[in-house]
Amino acid sequence: METVNIDRLMQDIEELSQIGRHASGRISRPSFSPEDREARFWLSQKITEAGLALHIDEAGNIFGRLSGQGPAVISGSHLDTIPNGGKFDGALGVLTALECCRVIKEKQLQIQSPLEVVAFSDEEDHYLGFLGSYAFTGKLDMKAARLACNPEGLTLAEAMAQCGLDIEKVAEARRHPEEIKAFIELHIEQGPILDTAKMSIGVVHTAMGNYRYGIKMTGLANHAGFPMQGRQDSCLGAVHLIETIRNYQDQLKPETHLTVGIFKVLPGLENVIPGETYFSVDFREEGLGVLQNLESYVAKSVKEIASQYGLRAQIDPLLKVDPLPFYPEILETIQHVSDELGIKWQPIASGAGHDAQIVGQVAPTAMIFVPSAGGRSHCPEEYTRPEDIEKGANVLLHTLLRLAQ
Repeated sequence: METVNIDRLMQDIEELSQIGRHASGRISRPSFSPEDREARFWLSQKITEAGLALHIDEAGNIFGRLSGQGPAVISGSHLDTIPNGGKFDGALGVLTALECCRVIKEKQLQIQSPLEVVAFSDEEDHYLGFLGSYAFTGKLDMKAARLACNPEGLTLAEAMAQCGLDIEKVAEARRHPEEIKAFIELHIEQGPILDTAKMSIGVVHTAMGNYRYGIKMTGLANHAGFPMQGRQDSCLGAVHLIETIRNYQDQLKPETHLTVGIFKVLPGLENVIPGETYFSVDFREEGLGVLQNLESYVAKSVKEIASQYGLRAQIDPLLKVDPLPFYPEILETIQHVSDELGIKWQPIASGAGHDAQIVGQVAPTAMIFVPSAGGRSHCPEEYTRPEDIEKGANVLLHTLLRLAQ
């Protein structure tokens, strides 16, 4: 069976990792930043050198295409990174798809359907999470896009203009579902399951749903010498609320994830009772009903605890992505290809969000995971062994070949 050129693929990974890299090894390529623009130019050159037809759509998504008839089989991920990230998240999916297309063209392997590699814009939410895949599927909220800005205050419209893109034309990036035969994304597992099991391939059956909220508790700032009785302490109310939510989450199955990633108190002084406390809540779960129950429980608990502590409370939904089961026929193809290549695999759910979770709402979609050492991701220590990259790329290659027949 034909295989990818692992040396060339690893060289691509190393070259791309130099863009936005700090001396410490940290990589920062926020979407539409100078570093991201450099990475986009680099990828565009690689696509052209490979003999693929280059296309950049109105959302800044980059495509390389091998011609064929009918709807396209598409594979890829994203080039942008979080601040101080690693070199595999997102980039590995783009570069393995590119390598597969190169092998197919160089060895003149037969395909009937068009085959495309894609790098989606702003997956990592520097301006608007999943911007590229939302635009690609026609699900982009234009009101949110026009209001979006980065932490430095630069608007998405301004950032896109610096890349020669017009935010008012971004809806033209939509691809109709009938134009997409299948989408498949290879990605590192952002967790330890495959690495612990010494398994090279994860066949991702479900992308967990992700519900996020910002909760603000407002009380009364006062001197720390104020008696305990009668305080309106927003911090104590917030901590009680987090504990209450956690106790409820503990009653659910272990696969239900809860994270409080932001916790801020104002005025933030040692001798002042906090008048305002803000924190985020992030739920991830395979079952839609569980997420909906959690949502109701949080709303109920916020009201009860705010009343108990004499506080005002506000809940702002930040993200609401429902769980997505991936396409059974594609999953079966990945399993059969892995078996034929003699590569061990196991079924797995994704706790992280991916472009595939967006594309899968309109087209047959699946994901392949490869292990990340220690389950580390979104950090400079992110690492996947070349042997696992090669196995994942070869599974992707033969899966694409079958889907494109």
